Amino acid sequence: MIILTYDSSMSDRKSRLTITVDPDLTTYAERLVESGHAASVSAAFNEAMAEKVYRDRRRRGLWKAKGDEADPGRVARMMTHVDRQLAGE
Repeated sequence: MIILTYDSSMSDRKSRLTITVDPDLTTYAERLVESGHAASVSAAFNEAMAEKVYRDRRRRGLWKAKGDEADPGRVARMMTHVDRQLAGE
């Protein structure tokens, strides 16, 4: 378990959080700090979550763009077909 403690260099906008982390992730985060690839364990987890947010937003954007390109008539026909299959027709 990692307890993220307050670092006086942290901005006032950050919130304190206690999390339980798998041991291999704890070890990896600590190695990032020891090797100078992260300023702190908190920074390592912040960076990982920021990357996840970026990927999720990008993925949603790509799905939306593909949806905007879709032919509405074809989509309606496909949905009708799916609905019929679900209804057992």
